[in-house]
Amino acid sequence: MAESTLPAPVGPQNMVQWYLLSYNQMSFLGWFWIFFLTVQQLWNTGGDYTTVFDVVWPAMQLVQTAAIFEVIHAALGWVRAPIMTTLMQVVSRLFLVWGVNYMFPEIHTHWSFTTMTIAWCIAECVRYSFYTFHLASTVPKAISWARYTFFLVLYPAGVSSELMMVYQALPYAKQFHPAYYYALIAAGLVYAPGFPILFSHMLVQRKKYFRGDSKKTEKKSQ
Repeated sequence: MAESTLPAPVGPQNMVQWYLLSYNQMSFLGWFWIFFLTVQQLWNTGGDYTTVFDVVWPAMQLVQTAAIFEVIHAALGWVRAPIMTTLMQVVSRLFLVWGVNYMFPEIHTHWSFTTMTIAWCIAECVRYSFYTFHLASTVPKAISWARYTFFLVLYPAGVSSELMMVYQALPYAKQFHPAYYYALIAAGLVYAPGFPILFSHMLVQRKKYFRGDSKKTEKKSQ
C-alpha cells in the first residue's frame, strides 16, 4: 500500500488540546493586559514605579493564581513539561504573590515589584504565545527564537527582583512573627538550588531547539 500523501493534521485534535489552547490564549491575554497596564502607568506618571502595584495587583492575583492549573496539566500528562520543574516555578510565583506582596503592603512601592512584573509579563507572553501557536498550527520562528533566548535575561532579572522583594519584606515579617521571618529567609535560600535547576532546564531546551533548527537548515541546503 502506498504511503498517504495527505498533510499532517494541524490544530487541536481532541478536547484536551482544545482546552489547552483556550487556557494558553486566556493566559497570554491576562499577562499582556498586566504588561499593558504597567507600561501605561509608567508612561502616564513619567516613570513613577511606586504607583504600578495598585494598577496591576487585581489582575496579577487572578492570572498568576490560575497557573496552578499548569501543575495539574503536568500531573495528568496533558503536557510534556516535567512536573517538578513546573511545580517549582508555580510555587515560587505564588509565594511572591501571596506570601510576600499580599502579606506586606509596605513593600509595594519598591522598584523591584515593577521590574519583577515586567520580567514576568514578557516571559509569560512569549511562553503562552509559543504554546498557543504550537497547538493551533505552527510556531513562527520569531516566537521560537524569543522563547529560547529571552529567558537568558528575563530569568536573572526576574529572580533578582523576587529576591529583592523578599529582602524588603524581612523587617515587616519579623514584626509580624519571628517564625514567618525565618520562613522567608528559608524560602529565599531555596532560590540557590532552585534557580540553577530551572535555568539549566531552559538551557537544555534552548540547545535542543537550536540543534534542531540547524539540522533543518542543513537539509534545506542539501
